[in-house]
Amino acid sequence: MVDDAARKFREQDLKLRSSIEEVILGQHDAVAASSAALLAGGHLLLVGVPGTGKTKLAEGLARVTGLSRGRVQFTPDLLPADILGGETLLPGTEGDRIEFRPGPVFTQLLIADEINRGTPRTQSALLEAMQERAVTISGTRHLLDPLFSVIATRNPIEMEGTYPLPEAQRDRFLLEVSLPDPGSDVLARIAAATTQEQDPEVSPLLDPEQFAQMQRTVRRVIVADSVIERAARWVGATRPGDSAAPDEVKEGVRLGAGARALQALILCGKVEALRDGRTHMADEDWRHWRHEAIRHRLVISLEGELNGLGPTEIVSAVDRAVVHLG
Repeated sequence: MVDDAARKFREQDLKLRSSIEEVILGQHDAVAASSAALLAGGHLLLVGVPGTGKTKLAEGLARVTGLSRGRVQFTPDLLPADILGGETLLPGTEGDRIEFRPGPVFTQLLIADEINRGTPRTQSALLEAMQERAVTISGTRHLLDPLFSVIATRNPIEMEGTYPLPEAQRDRFLLEVSLPDPGSDVLARIAAATTQEQDPEVSPLLDPEQFAQMQRTVRRVIVADSVIERAARWVGATRPGDSAAPDEVKEGVRLGAGARALQALILCGKVEALRDGRTHMADEDWRHWRHEAIRHRLVISLEGELNGLGPTEIVSAVDRAVVHLG
């Protein structure tokens, strides 16, 4: 990789994050993780209670990158056609005709707001789009923009009127980023900034081609086979049937992480390497994203829940097991 490309990436990335953090106050880690997911070319799941800035962060990311965006507010009565579009019968002087009307998914960045308020049928409408950047409607395949990504927001599942995301769809999100409740000092800054005559807004810093070039730079980061092998062994140890899995995983996990989790670790690790000024990836780069890459992919068993196991405890147990194996 040419060092100039890496240096330019770092400069642009710093500007992107700094611009967003001027508006999204008190969410430094969430901004870093969210931008990493998009730069890696993946989909992003933002989780937090109302008022933590999930939707504002999603809109800020869309605006600062210069990408075209669409937004869908998920509700229980939302239908797949409301997202994907559909065929419409149009009358004409020469006879009726059927015409395809594209839905909000035909954009570069789709904000799926409160995705877990939609029914499983509607949630699943995004599966093909997220995996293949295409949708099939009435037997016809329609390609989406090459830069297409989904930023979905999700409220905690215990909140009223929500539906769990299907495992297959959760797995298609590159990272799950948690937005914690802001402290009182941050709340005061938010109130001061948003109760004036004009609310602060994020200004566009890139255009789609510049953002695409940043994504291409990420892909060109060098990764040694040994680094990938160690990351693969770590991911494998999150599955109860793996020989390296610790007791906490064997006894408390029904479903561990797989190939998409490993892809997330490597791609976001490449972003982290560039942020550190390197054109090669090291183990500390992929390890930086362990929690975000697997927390939404783990399915904890009933026994595990009763024993108080969660993603944080599983990550710690896998860390100990893999290090022990050398």
